[in-house]
Amino acid sequence: MDPMGMLHHLLCHASDLWKGKKLALKVALIEATENWEKLTGEAHHDICETMKLDAEQRGVDKTLEVCQNMISFRPEGWCPLSIMRRP
Repeated sequence: MDPMGMLHHLLCHASDLWKGKKLALKVALIEATENWEKLTGEAHHDICETMKLDAEQRGVDKTLEVCQNMISFRPEGWCPLSIMRRP
């Protein structure tokens, strides 16, 4: 199967209602994994680097979340009134 056909096949299965039947999606994911270099043009080394970068990013995100929780910082910039200083 050509790369675009394979991606189309994968996306169709991913967007279908599964109703407990995920075999077709699993097969499409396995096929995509086996043909990753053809699909993306990335060599195995690039894939390993991407996975390493993702692991580092998840670690940094977790550290940021811990720091934000320590100071009661919320992603939208809101903080509870009870911790705000009054003039």
